[in-house]
Amino acid sequence: MSKRRIGIHRPRLLTGEQLERICAAGYRILAEHGLRVLHSGALDAAQRAGLRVEGKRVFPDRAAIAECAEEARSPSAGGPATQFEERSAFRLVTCQYPTHVHDLDTDMVVPYTEARLIEAAKLVDSFHEEGVVGHVPGCPGDVPTHLQPILQYKIQAQYCRHGSAAVDPKWVESLPYVMDMAEVLGRPVRSLPVYVVSPLTIGAESLESVLSVCGRLERIHTSNMSSVGATAPIRIADALALGVAEVIGSAIVLRAVTALPVSWSVAAMAFDLRGMAMSFGGPEDMLFRLACEELNAFCHGGEPEPPPGAIRSQAKLPGPQSAAEKMAGMISGALMGACEFGGAGTLSLDEVFSAEQLVIDCELRDHAQRLIGGIDGDCDPDGVVMEVGAGLDRGFLALDTTLSRYQGEYWLPRTFERRSLAGWLGAGAPDVRDRAKEIARERAAKHSYDLPSDRLREVNAIYAKAERDLAV
Repeated sequence: MSKRRIGIHRPRLLTGEQLERICAAGYRILAEHGLRVLHSGALDAAQRAGLRVEGKRVFPDRAAIAECAEEARSPSAGGPATQFEERSAFRLVTCQYPTHVHDLDTDMVVPYTEARLIEAAKLVDSFHEEGVVGHVPGCPGDVPTHLQPILQYKIQAQYCRHGSAAVDPKWVESLPYVMDMAEVLGRPVRSLPVYVVSPLTIGAESLESVLSVCGRLERIHTSNMSSVGATAPIRIADALALGVAEVIGSAIVLRAVTALPVSWSVAAMAFDLRGMAMSFGGPEDMLFRLACEELNAFCHGGEPEPPPGAIRSQAKLPGPQSAAEKMAGMISGALMGACEFGGAGTLSLDEVFSAEQLVIDCELRDHAQRLIGGIDGDCDPDGVVMEVGAGLDRGFLALDTTLSRYQGEYWLPRTFERRSLAGWLGAGAPDVRDRAKEIARERAAKHSYDLPSDRLREVNAIYAKAERDLAV
C-alpha cells in the first residue's frame, strides 16, 4: 500500500466580491488616469488604432478595457494555466539575475566575472540528476555592458545541458545575438516579456527590445512588478487594482503596436520601507504571491494554481536567516501543492548566488519532499506479530526488515547533523556549512557536460561577432 501524502487545501485570501471590486477599480484607474507610454512610435501606433492619446498618455475607453478583460478569460488567451503538472519529485530552479557570487574560500560576496560564472554554471549543471534545473546562475560583470547578456547566454549554452535560460530583454543591442544563439541551440525565442514600470508606465528597455525584433516573435507577455507601499498603494488590494490597470493598459497598447497576441499577469512585491528595497522571504512575500495568483486566476477564468514555489531570502550569506526564510517558503508551498521552487542557491533578493546555499537548498527540498510523502498506515496483523516476536528475540536493530525498510521510512540528510552530541564530538565537531562547501566543491569537480562541437562553433562565431560589433 502506498504512503498517504499530506497537504492542505489552499487558503483563499480574497473573496469573489473582493476580486470583482479590485478589477472594477483597476478598470477605472486605467480609464481615468491612462497609461504613460515612453515611446513615440508606440504612441503613434496607439493613436492610429483609435486609442485616445493626450501627450504621452494613452486612455483606452471602457469598451476597449472590457474587451481586453473578457478576452483574457478565453482558453486561447494564453493566461495562467489552471492545472499544475504533477511530479513525483520536487524540482529546484536557479535564477539568472545575480550579479555577485559567494566565494567559498573567503566567505565573501564578490562580483561575478566570466571565470566565476563558468565555475558556477558547472556546479549547477552537476546537480542535474538531483532535480536542479541548470540555468546559469548569474551574469558576468567583467565585460562591456551590452556583451554581458550575450556572454551569459553563451556560458549557459556551453556548460549547462538544459541549454538556454529564459531570455530577458535587457538591451536592444544585445537581443539579436542572444536570439541567434537560441536558434543554433534549437530553442528559438518566439515570445518575450514587456515590463510595466509602476506606476502606470511602459517604455523602458523591454518595450524597445520587443519592438526591435517584433518580426521574429509569435506572442508577447506583459506584467508589472509593483512594490507595495513604494510604487503602488500600501494596501495589497489597492496595489492589485493598480496592477490590473497597468497590465491591461499595457496589453491594449502592445496589441495596437505589434498586432501580436498579448497575455498578461499582475505581480505585486513586498517592499521594506526601512531598507528602501524589495523584500523576499518574509511572510508578506508569500501572502502577496498567493493574492496575485488568485487575482490572475480570476481574471483568466480559472482556479488558482498551487502557489508559485519559491525559496527566497534577503540574507546575504548562508546562515540562520536564509535557512528559516527558504524553509518557510518551501514547506508552505509544498503543503499547498507546489512541486517546483525557484531561487535555488540565490540570496539577497536575487543579487547573490551561493554554491553552499544551493547544497543546503537541496537538503531543504528533500526534507519537504519527505514530509509531504506522508506515511504508510497499513498494518498486517499476522506480519507484525511475527516481526515483534523476532524483535523480542534478537532486537529490532538486527532484523532484516529494519535494514531493508530504513531508507524508505527515514530521510537521510547529507549535511544536517543527526548524531548524538557524543557522536558529533567524536567525529571532530564538523560544521554543517563546511560540509555543504565540501559537497559543492566535489560536485563542481564532477561536471562533465560540453556543448556539441558543431553548435559550439556557431555559438562562438555569434559571440565573436557581438564582440566586434558591441565591445567598447
